[in-house]
Amino acid sequence: MFKIIAFIALCLTLSANAWWCTGHMTVAYVALQNLNSKARTKVESMAAALSASGPFPQTPDFMQMACWADDLKSQGLEPMEGWHFINQPYDPSNYPIQKWPIQTENVEVLIRQLDATLKKKNAPAWDLNFALGNLVHFYGDIHQPLHATELFSSVYPNGDYGGNLESVTVDGTSTKLHFIWDSICWEYSAELNRPLSSTDKATVTNFGDYLMNTYTFSSSQKSEYNSTIFAQESLQDAITYAYPGTYNGMTIDAAYLAKCKPVAEGRVALAGYRLASQLNYLFGSSSDEETNTDDWKTAKAKEIRDHIVHTHVALGNKLHEAKDLLNTIRKTH
Repeated sequence: MFKIIAFIALCLTLSANAWWCTGHMTVAYVALQNLNSKARTKVESMAAALSASGPFPQTPDFMQMACWADDLKSQGLEPMEGWHFINQPYDPSNYPIQKWPIQTENVEVLIRQLDATLKKKNAPAWDLNFALGNLVHFYGDIHQPLHATELFSSVYPNGDYGGNLESVTVDGTSTKLHFIWDSICWEYSAELNRPLSSTDKATVTNFGDYLMNTYTFSSSQKSEYNSTIFAQESLQDAITYAYPGTYNGMTIDAAYLAKCKPVAEGRVALAGYRLASQLNYLFGSSSDEETNTDDWKTAKAKEIRDHIVHTHVALGNKLHEAKDLLNTIRKTH
């Protein structure tokens, strides 16, 4: 019984909120600046309705609604915890994984499901508002590298919970490696109170403006909406930038933060652009019907590509599982 209680306590302790609230609101702000007028009016109306339905006074507008999914967790609604991340395994030492870590309900899957919900024009308004409130948050989550990765090794045979088991020190403060990335490389480690004061709102908008003026992306990067690709990008960034040179008990130095910052900031900005692209597609058209044959062909081509990408990743996961099972069988004979 004690072990069960201890395990539950550990899980609650390791609950992770990607980018923390400042980063999530910045994703939403970048999205707002890139929405057309129809889409912007629509999402602000939906955000206001969701805020009133609770009531949820901390989320009076679309930008602040970006933190709503984490608000629910902090209020004790834990069943949706697994929606916020995907534990794609990273095993640089080829350590045998005893239990495949990717949960069935994960942020990659949920983004696709919420997107499908928002395409249902006849769905109840609250369902659509709920879907939007989660979608804006999960676009931020999936672009955080340590929300898409779990390290396995002899030190972490059961995984490191996306850097949550690596205790580090930064500026004299003891924290977790995961939190370094949540705070956008310790730039925004202090949370803002919501509803935002005019000063705190300026903190978010100024940061968003800085990101849009600093980081540039191609039109194809901005318009990407495949959550499988989002997750794969974050996994690669974790492998390339988040994990190298780190270990439990280390002190995070200025060199690590300097390497971390442009990656984390770029991911926040890109999440905002991509969210805007998808919301313009969902809410910004002049008609609910497809009116352009070329647009229809483009949409169908993207659906086919998404299916191919998702099938390829799923096959890779199954091959990885088979490899781990084979290693286990060899060890027992």
